[in-house]
Amino acid sequence: MKRLCFGILPVVLFLTGCSSLKVLDPKGTVAELQLNLFQISIAIMLLVFFVVFSMFVYFTWKYRETPERRHVTPSYIKGNRKLEVTWTVIPILLLVILAVPTVKGTFSLAESAQNSDNPLKIEVTGHQYWWEVHYPDQGITLTNEAYIPVDRPVVFQLKSDDVIHSFWMPRLGGKKDLIPGKTNTLTLNASKEGVYKGQCAELCGASHSYMRFQVQAVGEREFAQWIDQEQKKKAPDAVSTASEKGEKLFISKCLTCHAVSPSERSKGPNLSGMAGKERIGNVLPNTDENRKKWIRDPSSFKPDVNMPPFPDLTEEDLNALSTYLSQLE
Repeated sequence: MKRLCFGILPVVLFLTGCSSLKVLDPKGTVAELQLNLFQISIAIMLLVFFVVFSMFVYFTWKYRETPERRHVTPSYIKGNRKLEVTWTVIPILLLVILAVPTVKGTFSLAESAQNSDNPLKIEVTGHQYWWEVHYPDQGITLTNEAYIPVDRPVVFQLKSDDVIHSFWMPRLGGKKDLIPGKTNTLTLNASKEGVYKGQCAELCGASHSYMRFQVQAVGEREFAQWIDQEQKKKAPDAVSTASEKGEKLFISKCLTCHAVSPSERSKGPNLSGMAGKERIGNVLPNTDENRKKWIRDPSSFKPDVNMPPFPDLTEEDLNALSTYLSQLE
């Protein structure tokens, strides 16, 4: 059994590299710079390790104990100026080698962010345990997702509604903290179309691991079409008796915290597009049965969540609410 565990361990370690949260596969200017700096620092550390380890092996072998040396007392040496200068100057040179591209890249990114034409502004507010994504110029609000155009700077204005969170999207760059009472900014851009995963990178409570999000980068024309489509969205009309009842239940029990149109902002997650969500609260697969379980008692699946349970709802009520939510496109 022990042999099996030791055999599986390397496989498990390699599988951790298959995560969608990759820093080694950059798709944005910031992420590419960060990877370059990471590679330089790794090269420097490997060089230092090789030199130090080689000296360690050499001196361990050279001055090993032998029968001839067993009773010999080595002579006392007091200091060596050449060695002291050498091991002081070399680390300084290595730090300079790392500092030059770091400082140069940092100022370059700051300058490009300030001089960028027509940047897209997105306000991101961290809540326990979800992300509110608001486009102030377009009047659109999303939950746990964002759409951005490729090859266009995106200025994320980061805020927190409760505790410290950290906005981290490794394939595009980051991370940056969201601090209550303060607005931080992070300028990123995507160089290729695709879906990029993100995660809160600051322990923020019991359901911190469920505080995930995704950013979809699309072409400029497709992004403009998406904006137009979202701005025209409204709450759906009831198409059946069940959905009509669900709409009434939603208005009476859920509308205080939730909105169903991307043009509206709310205290809780905006449920527009619920029909197309892969997961409920980033936890459960988005199925009819799971929607009912979530409404009944969300904290049993996502600890410390702010949404209250609804134990008094009947099965008929739950069916109606689930049907209504399934129509929110």
